[in-house]
Amino acid sequence: MSVKLEYRFVAGVAEAPGAPLQLHNPLLAMLDAIRAQGSIGKAATQLGLSYRHLWGELKKHEAVFGQTLLASGQGRAARLSAFGERLLWAEKRILARLLPQAESLAGQLDRELLLAVDPGLALLSACASHDLLFGVLRDSLLRDARVLLDAEYVGSTRALERLNAGACTVAGIHLPLDDDWLCRRGARIHLALGRELRLGAHKLIRFARREQGLIVAPGNPLGLASLNDLARSGVVFVNRLHGCGTRLMFDELLARANVSPAAVAGYDTAEPTHLSVAANVAAGSASCGFGLRAAAARFGLDFVPLVHEQYFLVCLKGALDLPAMQAVIGVLRSADFRRLARAVPGYDAEAAGEIVSLRRTLPWYK
Repeated sequence: MSVKLEYRFVAGVAEAPGAPLQLHNPLLAMLDAIRAQGSIGKAATQLGLSYRHLWGELKKHEAVFGQTLLASGQGRAARLSAFGERLLWAEKRILARLLPQAESLAGQLDRELLLAVDPGLALLSACASHDLLFGVLRDSLLRDARVLLDAEYVGSTRALERLNAGACTVAGIHLPLDDDWLCRRGARIHLALGRELRLGAHKLIRFARREQGLIVAPGNPLGLASLNDLARSGVVFVNRLHGCGTRLMFDELLARANVSPAAVAGYDTAEPTHLSVAANVAAGSASCGFGLRAAAARFGLDFVPLVHEQYFLVCLKGALDLPAMQAVIGVLRSADFRRLARAVPGYDAEAAGEIVSLRRTLPWYK
């Protein structure tokens, strides 16, 4: 077998807020529908296919794999075989893991093709920690202001480094400002981000407030309630990559709870995105992870809230007057953006578009 990537043009803009970029594989879409519907007929209806076509595709791919995809035969009820489940969850995990890179790749294609169609579009370069609402901002800017947000997802620290090097106009970062201890002077977050934020030069623009915590299996069968529970026998954790903003916050929370990383099984197993952490929990590869409520909801998982954080856009003070930045602020302040944000579990964008100073906002200056 081999994998071949293709792309196609579609009318309109993104799907629901936070919807993952669809790297579409027809077979895996069929398996996902059968798993959700428990019936080949209902799955065919969901996908807009005939029963005969879906059944024929399953049989064709079973011949290719040399393994059965369904545990039950042709009939009213259907469920996936163990192999079918493994195949489906392998795809879910890898797509969740590759989401930022896939969005960046699609954005690069979009940039060149859209500029070929409409050379008058204004470009606004951004480097940002990946966020599930960023696509909403991009689509709104393109639709309402003819501004093309050219986003690269690199993590909070790297985003600020790129901004300070002049490689982008705006950076996207997240800080747990509701908890002064996490952002105190000398904390991991302060040491990583504080040196890149410059008083008198940078301005913060509120984007959204997000909720992070433990992502656990439906019903929370292990009864996980705090970070201290991660040290219990039988609990397997899945972490985020070293150096990312969420990992910095998690490590700071562990230290406050007096939990040694060595006591957490799976601490060294790292995933690059909130969604790939959730996908691992949903697949049963881990008992829990640390990430966004929205990621847990995407996979039908339960969530134990631990901290709120603010996601900000950062730009140079002089950049605020640029027409493209004024368009960004206008979109963020719009009722439509706030309505779309409310549709994403754990998000609140009621203060979006507010411009704040570093000195008055960041705890390490107080």
